[in-house]
Amino acid sequence: MSKPLNPLNTWFLLGTLVASIVLVPLHLYLNGFVWSEWIACFIMVFLIGTAISAGYHRLFAHRAYRASAPIRFLWLVMGAASFENSALKWSCDHRIHHQFSEDPDKDPYPISKGFWHAHWVWVMESENKPIVGVTDLEKDSMVMWQHRNHFLIGGAFSTLPLWYGIASGHFWGYLIISVLLRIVLTHHTTFLINSMAHWYGTKTYSNRESAKDNFLLAPLTYGEGFHNFHHTWQWDYRNGARWYQWDSTKWILKTLSWTSLVNGLRTVSLAEMQKAKVLAQEERLAAKLSHAKPDLRQPLEGRLSNAKERLVACLSAMEQCRQKYKDVKAQYKKDPRSFAQIKVEWSLKVAEEKRVLRDAWRQWREVQKQIQMNLSQPIV
Repeated sequence: MSKPLNPLNTWFLLGTLVASIVLVPLHLYLNGFVWSEWIACFIMVFLIGTAISAGYHRLFAHRAYRASAPIRFLWLVMGAASFENSALKWSCDHRIHHQFSEDPDKDPYPISKGFWHAHWVWVMESENKPIVGVTDLEKDSMVMWQHRNHFLIGGAFSTLPLWYGIASGHFWGYLIISVLLRIVLTHHTTFLINSMAHWYGTKTYSNRESAKDNFLLAPLTYGEGFHNFHHTWQWDYRNGARWYQWDSTKWILKTLSWTSLVNGLRTVSLAEMQKAKVLAQEERLAAKLSHAKPDLRQPLEGRLSNAKERLVACLSAMEQCRQKYKDVKAQYKKDPRSFAQIKVEWSLKVAEEKRVLRDAWRQWREVQKQIQMNLSQPIV
């Protein structure tokens, strides 16, 4: 049963969308394409979207890193211009979403109620529920200041392009493109994470979550497209954890960490990521094998389990070896001559662990291939 609509949210979301659909083409027809209006629009889209990703999401909702006062202020001011409520309310809803992401009765925007419900209908149905689970944020005076004034702050920041529009004689163009259209683009890129990232993609690290990794979504959402990773390790400051995965927010935060503006970036180890990926693959293969005939299923299940256990053990051993080497390196930091001798010994140990790990990965891939080949034949 659908809930009654929130009039303010509904009129704002539908009004800005309909106005953009009507006014943007009309403006282009009457006044042509003005580069400066669109450049201003996309600069604002990027700044405000980054504030949502880096600020509202990874800092305030998940505490994935620590930020200095200037950075927190910047995220709060620009984030308010998203018109997605205050950082306090946004974080409250988002923490509840992670806690109950597979419970349609408790999750504010469950995908099980449909794509469009998760995308934006839930915002239109939004109730004035009490803010809970954010006592840490309620102690932050800057967050509470933004909570009390987010409409005013958002309005002030959103209309900054209008000053140039007035000076250049393009007020209406900047209002339509750099303010109105920008609001719509900001809304729907954020909403895509709640809808598309739970609808289409791959479950790389966890089969229990509806969240999916979608690399096509990442450039549109400042790196938020790797959503299965995020739901598995929500406290990690990254979404695209590998160096080659698009995550502009990750790159910005990493750059800021080289200064005193940002610190305490939290990350999961590569070994833990790989182990989770292997376990998720094993679950999917085991589910497929469950439909096979017993004489085919049982030996393949045994090989799959053995290959998985060996690979997980090798990943753990490799991680321990690297950590011990790091500790030894720190211990001999003030004695480079002694470390030079120790380094040779540890290099040989790491090389051997790598060799064993490569062999375990080879065995794992061979078992996967064998199972897939057998499952491609009639087996039930």
